[in-house]
Amino acid sequence: MDLLPSLFLQRVKDSAEREAFGQRSPRGWEWASWGETGERAVALAAGLLAAGFAPGTRVGLLSATRREWVESEMAVMLAGGVVVPIHPATTGPAALDVVRRAALRWAFVEEPLQAEKLLPAAGPDGPLGRIVPFDTLSRLTGADARGRLEIAVSDLPPCDAELLPFADLLEQGRHEVRRGAGVEVEARAKGLRPDDPATIVFNWSAAGRPLATVLTHDNLAFTTAAIPALLEVTAQDRSLLFLPLAHVYPRLLVWAAVQVGFGLGFAPARGEALRAAAEMKPDFLVVVPRFLERLRRGLMQELEQDPLWTRRPFEWALEVGRRFHEARSRGGAPLLLDLQHRLADRLAFRALRERFGGRLRFIVSGGAPLEPETARYFEAVGLPVLEGYGMTESTGLVSSNRPSQPRPGTVGRPVPDVDLRFGPDGEILVRGRNVMHGYLDDPGATDEVLDADRWLHSGDLGALDADGCLRITGRKKDVIVTEGGKNVSPLHLENLLREQPLLADALVVGDRRAYLVALLVLDGAELRRVASRGGILLTAPEESANHPELRARLDQTMTEVNRYLDPFLKLRAWAVVGDLDAAGKTGRARREALEERYRTTIHRLYSRP
Repeated sequence: MDLLPSLFLQRVKDSAEREAFGQRSPRGWEWASWGETGERAVALAAGLLAAGFAPGTRVGLLSATRREWVESEMAVMLAGGVVVPIHPATTGPAALDVVRRAALRWAFVEEPLQAEKLLPAAGPDGPLGRIVPFDTLSRLTGADARGRLEIAVSDLPPCDAELLPFADLLEQGRHEVRRGAGVEVEARAKGLRPDDPATIVFNWSAAGRPLATVLTHDNLAFTTAAIPALLEVTAQDRSLLFLPLAHVYPRLLVWAAVQVGFGLGFAPARGEALRAAAEMKPDFLVVVPRFLERLRRGLMQELEQDPLWTRRPFEWALEVGRRFHEARSRGGAPLLLDLQHRLADRLAFRALRERFGGRLRFIVSGGAPLEPETARYFEAVGLPVLEGYGMTESTGLVSSNRPSQPRPGTVGRPVPDVDLRFGPDGEILVRGRNVMHGYLDDPGATDEVLDADRWLHSGDLGALDADGCLRITGRKKDVIVTEGGKNVSPLHLENLLREQPLLADALVVGDRRAYLVALLVLDGAELRRVASRGGILLTAPEESANHPELRARLDQTMTEVNRYLDPFLKLRAWAVVGDLDAAGKTGRARREALEERYRTTIHRLYSRP
């Protein structure tokens, strides 16, 4: 089985003239062919080698999803390096933690604004030697704290690292290729071994700290080879991607494009995905549940604004679509229902599908559970949603539904040659060539999830149905998975909150939701001290928290906590409660009991505009 870098070089040769990767510019959608993509990636790799790039060198990638991200990843792998993605919304301190823990020597960044985050690691005590910005100018949407509206590379403070613009590295590499360096690049790629690290991915763990998952070239090659049969796609298809490539799940789509040869477009932002789909006309999409659930709510809100003579026919069509697909899943729809469905499709659903470009056959959803009602909605309008299951430690894939064999309510059958079994408590255990090498420099954490027989303990609970499809039934580990697929350690955030003088206890909520909120218990002694100093008459803690002075103090406390958190960890709303006693329950059982007890309060927090 060819490793991904060699597979990429072969794809470039076999499909040189076919469209590979596209993105929108002021002139419209612009596509690079596989030949053009290969030429740039090989030139970048040659530039790296000319700079003394050694096999195994770790390289950061801090950028939004764009063509240069893919070209840089392929160049680093061709040169024998290890790709370490960093989410573009990562705060400066968190980004520096990745740089130092992974000992990054190079970093590709989107623009000077992102480069600024890494400069402290480019000093005498930092590992970073070269920073390569894709763009040499950052244009800000508003003035920053220093009053800047633009930041150029030349505006960055002096540092010990070399700031080498992407275009310059590309031209240096092309010069090397003209001198014959392409042969060296190909030799470096062919010299890779299956057990060599290919990428290191940082994710939050249940312990409240990021763990760095090391995935090998064999992990990538095995998983990538499984995708074409799962997706049932060909080189004639197109897809659209707007998820950040800092995660393994969307990177699977890039690697699948290399494997199959289909075209992949990059939307400029998630908020513009629908417009991009209408323009680009994808055949399938890969998304997270949050996108679909927000889209469904938005479409339903649009419908509510329509006049009655428009709204009622669509509601009728939606109900017909649901009944039709339910009947078909049981073996077949009656003739009358089939005729009604054809009419519904002509009157309502075709126009809706045109908003996705008119060619969309199916949508893949992963990273977090999908609300059943959302899945039923899209199935009813003729856009089936195929759920899959995986985690970073399994190279993002364990099981998946197929377009020709969808099983709603499940995450499909396991990938061929991936073994599943279940612990005594129903925990899903996974073994196969998709399972990670381990966590970087953390044998203790590795041993907690990988046993002596190489079974990966997922922390999720599940069971196989009679047809061999996996159904997720719960979660063993005390981890929140947000609507956007982010893993969050609530214990880490709760401990941060408990360190604040005004707070005695906290519960963070956000599983399967768009953002995090918190239930807070005030510290009695600190509350009395603040009250006596301000002449505040104390009542019940929940009522006392509504006093303007105390509320301002609490808001200030939460602002300070949020200041140092990555965007997906920030607490968007909070409420004071009397206590968080769960009658001796601990861990996930305590969390579930308290969320049920304060269900109304939590609902109010998520109902705020």
